[in-house]
Amino acid sequence: MSDTLSLTTAGQVIWRAPRARLLVNGTERAETGIEQFTLTRTRYSRADTLEMTLALDRAATPASGLWFDLPPPSDGSTLTELGITLQMRDAADAGTQWTTVFTGIIDHVVLSPTQTAVTIACRDYLARLLDMRICADWMNMTGAEVVTAMSVAAGLTPQVSMPQAMTGQFWQVEHKRGSAASHTRFQTAFDLASTLATGAGCDLYTQGTTLVCAPYPTPTQANTHLLDYADYGPEQPIRTGAYGLNFMRDYQIGRGIIVHVMAWDSRQRTKVDYYWSAAGGSTTPPAQAGTLHSFSLPGARLDTARQMARCKYGQIMAHARTITGTLPGRITLQPRDFMRLTDTGTTWDGTLDVDAVSSRFSWNGGFSQQVTLRSRSMAGDETDD
Repeated sequence: MSDTLSLTTAGQVIWRAPRARLLVNGTERAETGIEQFTLTRTRYSRADTLEMTLALDRAATPASGLWFDLPPPSDGSTLTELGITLQMRDAADAGTQWTTVFTGIIDHVVLSPTQTAVTIACRDYLARLLDMRICADWMNMTGAEVVTAMSVAAGLTPQVSMPQAMTGQFWQVEHKRGSAASHTRFQTAFDLASTLATGAGCDLYTQGTTLVCAPYPTPTQANTHLLDYADYGPEQPIRTGAYGLNFMRDYQIGRGIIVHVMAWDSRQRTKVDYYWSAAGGSTTPPAQAGTLHSFSLPGARLDTARQMARCKYGQIMAHARTITGTLPGRITLQPRDFMRLTDTGTTWDGTLDVDAVSSRFSWNGGFSQQVTLRSRSMAGDETDD
C-alpha cells in the first residue's frame, strides 16, 4: 500500500525552500554555517533540545579565534553562557522574515578539525531551572509566588497564570531547603516548579527567556491543524497528510486505571487518601477493577490531593491512544497545538493534542517534522465525590 502526501493545515502551507541560520549571542557567524539540525520540542517534563552540525569555514575564521572556544575562566569565576538562536524562513516566499524557532544555551561542543565540522548540543532556557539547586526559603507563599520567585532567581522573566493555591507554611509544610538539600525530593528548582504546576493543572515551559506557567490549552481555530486522510477503497492508495503514519493503542490502560494519592500531616495527625478513576474522584477506593498507580504527597490537603490525582490520571490516560507520523515541515507546528483527524473509520478520529514535535533539517533531506499526537481530554472527570 502506498501513501500520497496531501497535507493541509489551518491557514498554513508547506515550505518549498526552507532556510535556516544560527545566531550566537544575537550575531550570525559567517565561519560556521548550518549543515543539519534536529530540534526536539515536547510537552513532557524536560527542556527542549537542539543538536546541530555546522560546517567550519577555515578561511572565514577571525583572528580572535572560534566563537565557541572560550578562554578558561579566572579568579574562581565560571564560563559565560553562549546564547543560541535558531531562525528559519521560506526563501520561496519573497519578503518573508526570519522566524525564531529555538532560543537556548550551548551545553556541549565537538570540534572535528580534519572534517571541518562542529557539532553542538543545546537546551532551551528551562535548563536554568534544571541546573539550579534549591538553597533558598520560600515561606508563606502561594504556588504561583514560589514559581515566580524561582524564575527571577534563575534570570528568567516570569509569566505565571496558575491558580493562586496556598502552599508552604499555609498548610504547615515548609519550603526550607538549605539545611537538608540532599534529602528532599525537590532536588532542583525545576522539580519543585514542575510539581506545583502539575498540581495546579498547568504546563511549565519557556518562550525565549520567559518562563511560562499556564493552564493546559484548549483547541481553537488558530491552534488546530488539519491532517488529511482519504480512503477511496482497496483499489486505491490511501491519501494521507503524513508518511509513516501509525495508530497505536494501549489496551492495558484501556482496561482501566486507578490513581491513588496519599497525603499526611504529622503535625495535625491527619491522613488523606484520594482516588481517581473512570468513575471520577472519591475518597474511597472505586468498585471497578483497574491497574493501581499510587503517589505520595506529604503535607497536602484534600483539595491538593484531589487535583494531583486528577492530573496524574489525565497524564496516564493520554497514553491510551497515540498517533505518530512525519509531515512536511512548517514553522508554526509546535507542542500544545492540536491536530484534527477525520474519515479514518476508526476510533482514532478526533482532535488530538500535539505532544511532541521533532524537526529535522538538512540540505540533502529538506525540512520534515515527526509528530506525536495524544488525547489529553479525560473521560470520567465530571464526577467528583
